[in-house]
Amino acid sequence: MGCQTCPKGIKATLSPTRAPKLMRIGINALPLSRLQAGAARVIRSVIEQWRKIDSDNSYILYSDRDFDLPWENDRWRKRIFSPIPLLPGTLWLQTAGRRIIIADRPDVFWSTANILPLGLPAGMAKVVTIHDLIWPLFSKTADFATNCMFGLFFGRSTRQADRIIADSQSTARDLERLYAVPQAKIEVIYLGVGAGFVPHDPRAASEYVANKYGVARDYLLTVGTVGPHKNLITLIRAMKILRQRGELSAQLLAVGARGRKNSREFEAIHSSGLTAEDVRFAGFVPEEDLPLLYSGCSLLAFPSLYEGFGLPLAEAMACGAPAVASNTSSIPEVVGDAAVLVPPTEPQAFADAILRVRRDPDLRQTMIEKGLRRAACFGWDKAARQLLECLYKTVREKHSGA
Repeated sequence: MGCQTCPKGIKATLSPTRAPKLMRIGINALPLSRLQAGAARVIRSVIEQWRKIDSDNSYILYSDRDFDLPWENDRWRKRIFSPIPLLPGTLWLQTAGRRIIIADRPDVFWSTANILPLGLPAGMAKVVTIHDLIWPLFSKTADFATNCMFGLFFGRSTRQADRIIADSQSTARDLERLYAVPQAKIEVIYLGVGAGFVPHDPRAASEYVANKYGVARDYLLTVGTVGPHKNLITLIRAMKILRQRGELSAQLLAVGARGRKNSREFEAIHSSGLTAEDVRFAGFVPEEDLPLLYSGCSLLAFPSLYEGFGLPLAEAMACGAPAVASNTSSIPEVVGDAAVLVPPTEPQAFADAILRVRRDPDLRQTMIEKGLRRAACFGWDKAARQLLECLYKTVREKHSGA
């Protein structure tokens, strides 16, 4: 029986039902060779679990650049091929990558990040993971190349895939609404929280973060790339409100890609009167530091306008950090009643929620306890087993003509 605090559909144990024959599984490994932290962490976490639970099937990981695979052997091998240097990954997947995938003819190809190589053989099972629909929902803020690539390949990928993996029910609903994807074609598989995401002593953690990242020992944390849909502007305005009222002395530490220095977020900081002492940007950080960053913060502030899942929220809960977050997209689905949720476009609401969580020790303790229980619902072992079962099911249906 699943945990009562878990989102509907999460199961405590899953066991793959074997297909009639062993499978050769092809994997789009492009994110492993690039600075795509979120997608790379998902792939790495899943294949590490598959290595533990699956001693039968063989795996081929495709990329145009080399990457680390510590357990490469007869069942696990890389296919690195790049006849045209510096070709964008999406174009490589549709050209050179597609050719070697067709030549290898795996039983099933798992495309790991939103776009499928088009024109794969009809007899090959095709599964694509769509983490979110940021591109169609925020296309006006994307650059020209991204709009071209997604415009050409995203919709066609949803049609050519035999099955689509969505990170949340929210993303599944968006696929149905925006791309008319049949509900029966979508499988919701929640992301997992790594085993290293556990609570650390808050004082020791904040001391470590202060020394390494030059931030005050009392800090709020936000995690995510600085970009329009992450909505850092609301958090900056909330910080300004609290500063003006003299109700907050803590710094804000932002972890993730910084974006352009002339972006709206940096302009908002400048125009608000906040300084580098108020808002500190750490950029990308080693994954092993994240549990300490979560454990040492007074709370995680997550004002995102849209999330396909919201992995920082699950990780923060696992580390005992209370969260103030937006009440949009997949976020309520992931946190349940373990976080304070407010409208993402209301700085005053964010400011009030931050102050409430910081000043009410009973509320903080309740949130921490609920968060730990909630985070226990999200494990990479569960996600990997569900995904492997999905690949088996797709191959069976392909062979049976279903």
